[in-house]
Amino acid sequence: MSKRGVGVFWLWTGENEYEGWLLSHRENRLTARVRRLNRWTPDTGASPGNAVPLDVMERARGLSRRLGLGQSPAIESGALLEFRVVTLQPSSVANYDFVLTGTFVMVADEHLEALSRLNSNEALRYLQAKSTRPQAPQRLQIG
Repeated sequence: MSKRGVGVFWLWTGENEYEGWLLSHRENRLTARVRRLNRWTPDTGASPGNAVPLDVMERARGLSRRLGLGQSPAIESGALLEFRVVTLQPSSVANYDFVLTGTFVMVADEHLEALSRLNSNEALRYLQAKSTRPQAPQRLQIG
């Protein structure tokens, strides 16, 4: 496992949990090397009844441009982050699936109590509805 970088990184997308190594971060962007964390997957592969795409591009497509929760002790003292994957590529390090880059904002304190009372799927829906990201300006329609 490569230890180059700044610290551990955790990401949850609502469907999957990832762990890895934070390679760099500045302002609201980060780069991390991650692998899917399968706590209930047997050594022989996928859990019974769950189809796992074998193609790296299919797996990457499922993760890219997703909103999720992230955390790293190296960013904002380990605060909970709202994270969006922007780019994704296969990792050249065998212990990891992907190298990803993305943008993040710290989840506002006012949302933390509500999130702590919700199950994982409800928390992600809440986060999507109450995103703390600055809203993109609306385009004016002329005509």
